[in-house]
Amino acid sequence: MVQNAFPSGPYQQVKRATVSDAIVDQLLHLITTDVLKPGERLPSERDLCKRFGVGRTSVREALKPLIAMGVLEGRVGSGTYVAAEAAQFKKSLEWGLLSNLHGQDDLVETRAMLETNAALWAALRAQPENLGAIEATVHGMAEFIDDPARFQEFDANFHFEIARATQNKILFRLINVIRGQIQTWIGERMALAPNRVEALSQISLTQHRAIFDAIARKDGEAAQAAMTHHIQTATDDLRVSEISKLSP
Repeated sequence: MVQNAFPSGPYQQVKRATVSDAIVDQLLHLITTDVLKPGERLPSERDLCKRFGVGRTSVREALKPLIAMGVLEGRVGSGTYVAAEAAQFKKSLEWGLLSNLHGQDDLVETRAMLETNAALWAALRAQPENLGAIEATVHGMAEFIDDPARFQEFDANFHFEIARATQNKILFRLINVIRGQIQTWIGERMALAPNRVEALSQISLTQHRAIFDAIARKDGEAAQAAMTHHIQTATDDLRVSEISKLSP
């Protein structure tokens, strides 16, 4: 069982102007100096707020890039953990990938290349615990369908858990790298169509259920097709919303 014993000593009150950056620096230091070890669970979000002396928003903003980099990983219903590969983490390579993932077309192509194949391999390789984790994110989306922020969180985690289910560490890491961009994508999709948030959420939930059902049936081709349809729908919705926003 993973230990969750954290002495208060390593954590210091944050007083810098860029609060989230200061938290990132501290967490990276604790990881690189082996105070926080691979596989270890971080304290709860509320506990981190107390230890760092900051608000919840600052903690969340600090965790996002570390999760996107693959230094940390979020597990639905369990918490945030130091990634098992953190000690050998190639930060410069992954930040290089992140810096080049600008623009909608690049993200669409990257998602299509990585996530459609992830759905295929997840259907062929998912273990019972993987299926449970994916299903939990779908339930979370349904529960928080009227709460866009939480809905988006479960939406992003859905894709993250599918990547984990492939049992391919390289594919998992690559999708982990673009996870931050995926969250931004989802947020923009909702923000550009405030009057359609409920309808878009319902469509998204239906499509996520279809992807999960195919994976659970171990139907790789159906899972790949369902993921392709989902990404294309999201792309079309975002572009339509952008055009509408620019129209007089």
